[in-house]
Formats: sequence, structure tokens, C-alpha cells
Amino acid sequence: MKSLQKLLKNNKDMGHQYIDFMQLFEKKLKSCIINHNSRKNILAQYKQQQYIHSPMPFFESEELVVYGSFENSNIHGCCQEEKGVLNVLLSSDTNTQGCTQWFYFGIKMHNKGKLKIRILNNRRQNTLFKDCNHVYVFDNEKWSVGQTQEMYYYRTNINHPFYHHEDAGIAQLQQNFSLYTLEFTYEFKQSEKIVFFALTRPYPVKKLQRFIDQCPLKRKSVCITTLGLPIWQIKTPKQNGQQIVVILARQHPSETAGSFICQEILRILCKGHQSMQKYRFIIYPMVNPDGVFLGNSRCNFNGVDLNRKWDNPKQKTEPEVHYVLKSISKYSNIAFMIDLHGHSKKFNQFLYGCLHGKSVSEYMRIRQFGKILAHHNEVFSFKRDCSYGVSPDRFGTARVALWKRLNIANSMTIETSIYGQMGRAFGLEDYHALAQNILRALDLYNEQVDSPELNINREMSKALKYDSGSDSEAEQDLIIPKPNRIKITSRKESSCKHQSVGYGGIKQKIETPQLIHQHSQFFKDQSFVELLPQPSKLLSHSQNRVQLQKIRSRMNSFQSQYIEEQPKLGSMISALQVKQLFK
Repeated sequence: MKSLQKLLKNNKDMGHQYIDFMQLFEKKLKSCIINHNSRKNILAQYKQQQYIHSPMPFFESEELVVYGSFENSNIHGCCQEEKGVLNVLLSSDTNTQGCTQWFYFGIKMHNKGKLKIRILNNRRQNTLFKDCNHVYVFDNEKWSVGQTQEMYYYRTNINHPFYHHEDAGIAQLQQNFSLYTLEFTYEFKQSEKIVFFALTRPYPVKKLQRFIDQCPLKRKSVCITTLGLPIWQIKTPKQNGQQIVVILARQHPSETAGSFICQEILRILCKGHQSMQKYRFIIYPMVNPDGVFLGNSRCNFNGVDLNRKWDNPKQKTEPEVHYVLKSISKYSNIAFMIDLHGHSKKFNQFLYGCLHGKSVSEYMRIRQFGKILAHHNEVFSFKRDCSYGVSPDRFGTARVALWKRLNIANSMTIETSIYGQMGRAFGLEDYHALAQNILRALDLYNEQVDSPELNINREMSKALKYDSGSDSEAEQDLIIPKPNRIKITSRKESSCKHQSVGYGGIKQKIETPQLIHQHSQFFKDQSFVELLPQPSKLLSHSQNRVQLQKIRSRMNSFQSQYIEEQPKLGSMISALQVKQLFK
């Protein structure tokens, strides 16, 4: 706690920035009236369960006033180089080297008119700002999108007039940390009225606290964070025979969609839902309250990305993960772990799951939940965006770590684009619909999967054949071919579609089906000829039996044909026995 007291004493808005963006820009940017008001008073109010506070002026000029010292806000500095243009610098995540994406601030114009706003130090290169007019604006007592004009997103040139160009060290730093400018224009239709701008619809800590105070479900604090904020665990009533569903939200502060979806799930559960008969819900609605309070984009107070530390969390630097993981580990029979996130590089809604199975049955079973979600949600992108790969760089995520540590087969991350669909931003009704569909999919998951309503077996088989466009190498397309009959012949024929294999002095002509886009986990680059025992090896009676059982199991897993009767076994496999096997 000494480090926290030292930071608060320095009065640097609750955190230290390794990169001082004021050092990157011209000295005239420093000469502006910049007021770094500490959020200590706000934090003290929260500890006393007082969640009402007014935004304080952050920057003033003859033309306008900027507000930025309030919970969840993010702004580092401002400057007006000319009338009608405001240049803004964002604060990086506390104790990080320049993680800047989330912005949230207010502006009051003294006179009506247009204002061009430039946010100069965004760090995201691959963003969808280029494809949509997506800045959330709070005006006329509501949040909306599409109100801004002339939006551009481009790399901030090293010769930008606000950069230090005479300092070689600064220039090198600029090259290593590419920054991007978000530029847009907004027309203020009323004077002396505060209008707020944000990356997405904000969901601050105080909003969660107000909701929890009205929620009748049982709750407790699993830990107190570095800033003294609680991490809440909310549980539905326990009944005999229930499995556990764990839901996490808001590991990354800028991904507010997860909080809105989680709140709607809780609201439905408070009223009672039929899925509560099958499952007991253990919900952690805000895993990173410090990051949310500080206006961080991705990290907690200590500058740690929590969703990369679940495999080995340290109590000192990531206490949030340490205590939440400790809490989850107390439960057994966990059927689902759902981690709610927002996505800044894709449209729509989709999920990431975990799959290392070597059978189609497991492949279909794990993917079933996503298919049910897609069946009842037109904005859920199953075929194009869902992925089930597990790569080493994701071992520290909650999805993979809990899948491995607690053996949760359905451990997944549900992503909701912060931009919505192409040409349409997501609203509260979309978040509510996804929450309802998650609960409905959980309820349907244990029902017969080939029901007339879902036709999961048939549709999932089609998905194996036609699914494409996944962003994960671990999830490739698979076509299941029908095997051709083995034809017995005593002469050698040359054909690109046939192979001759000798068994006991007799040659067989085997038509080899083509396997196209075969899944990397399923018998890669093998044909049906390779499923047979090698002719050069003479096997014993018991070895023959084991080998035939393996063949039958393999063929059944592919659902290629039905073996009607047990073939006779001998000291070696003859061509006739092979023919009987494939009947």
C-alpha cells in the first residue's frame, strides 16, 4: 500500500505514466491550463457508498471547457492551436508503456457551432474506425452514435506540428510506438451545455454498485482491490443436481459490452429463469474495477493485462485474478465458463472455445453451444468468426487456463464487437438479446440435439463441410467423404484414382477418396488405404483383433459406413476379410 500512498501523494491522477505524452509533443502544448485533479475524493466517496459526483473542469480556453476528472474518464492533455479545433492527448493505462484506446471526456462550448476534435495518440492500428462513424455521444440526456461528422483515422505523422522533431531520442521513441489520430467534427446545438464523448457506451463502477444494491441474489466480495474497491461474486440459489455456470465480465475496462450483457443476465436471473433448474450461476460482473475506475483501456492499476495471467496469477501484481481463481476453484461440476468481452477488430458477436479432440463427436459437442446461439441470434457470426483453437500465446487467458486447470469442456470467451454490425452500431436491445440467448442456449444444450427445432446433428455436419473463414489455424475445414468399395483384382491396373496393395499374394484395387480441407486434428493427410494394417507385417490372432477394432472405431468416428457383422479373424488379414470389413 506504500506505493499507492506515494502515487496519491504525487497527485498524478491515480497513476504513473512511463511515457509522458507531454514529452512527445511541442512545449506549447505544456503551456495550456491543464489541471490534473486527483480522484482521491471520488474514491473516498465510493468507499462510503456515495456514488454521485459531478465532473470537474480539466481544461479551459476562451471558446470551451473540457471535463475529464471523473470516474472512468480518460484524457491527459488538451490544446487549441486555432479556433474551432481541439487537440486531445489520452492517458496511457496506469503503469504501462502507452496503452491508449479508451477515451471518455466532456466538452462545453460557450457558443453554438462546430468543433473539430483530434485525439492524437491512439495506439490501435487495426481498428474499425475506418469503416464506421462510431463515437458515442451523450447529448439530450441519451447516448447515441452517428452524430459526428468528417471522421478520419490515420497514423500520426512524425512531422506532425505537435511532435518534437528536433530531439532524436523522441523521434526514435515515436517510431517504436506508432500513434494514430482519430479526427471528427461535432456540431454543438446548445451553448453552455456539457456533451460527453466516449469510445463506447460507458459502464462505470457506480452503475454496477447501484444495480447490485437492488439485486436480491446472494452476493459477497471475494477481495478488495489495490484501490480499495470490491470484486463481487453473485450466486443463484443452490439446488440438488445442478451443474455450475461461471460467468466473468469486464477483465478489460474498455470492453463495456460485457458489463451490459452481464447485467441483463443478472436481471433475468433475479426474476427467475428456467435455466436455474439445471444450473447454479456463479457470476463475477466486474473483475477489474480498478481499471474501470481509472479509465484504463486494458490493464489493472499495476499495468497488468489480467486476461494473460490466469495460468499463474501473482497476488501482488494481479490480485483480482488470484482471488477470483481461488474462488472458482472451490466449485466442482462446472459445466460452462463464459468470459464476456468486447472486440475492436471485428464486427458482430462470436465466441472462442477450446477443442483438442480427435473425434467428430467431440468436435460437434463443443461447437453445439455456439450453433444454438447462432440459431437464435441473427448478429451472432458462427461460421465466419467462431474459433476453437488453443495456441500457446493464449494459455494465460481465462478461457484456456480454466479449461486446462479445472477440466471445463465448455470454457469460452464470448466477444461482442464494440462497433456492432457493418453499418449499424449495437444498442442496449442487442446486448439484452444476447443475454437472453445465452440463457436459452444453456437451457437447450442438454436437450436432444437432433430435435426438429434445432436439427443440430444435421446442421453441424454441414458446418464441418462448409465452415470457412476462421481466424484460427487450429480450426480448419473438414469434408467427410463416403468410402468407396474395395474391388478385388488379380491384375495390376494403372490409374491416378487407384492403388494396388498386396495381401497374401493377391492384389486389390482400392479407390482412394479425396480428403479436402481435412481438419488438422483428424488423421492428417491419410487415406482409407492407410487405415488398413501394413501388408509387410504378419500379426497374431490377438493383434488382428485389436487392429480390426481400431479400424472399426476410426471408421465409426467418421460416420462413414456401418459395419454389419464381425469379420472372421485369422493369423493374417486376407483381401476377403478386408472386403467383409467394409460391407
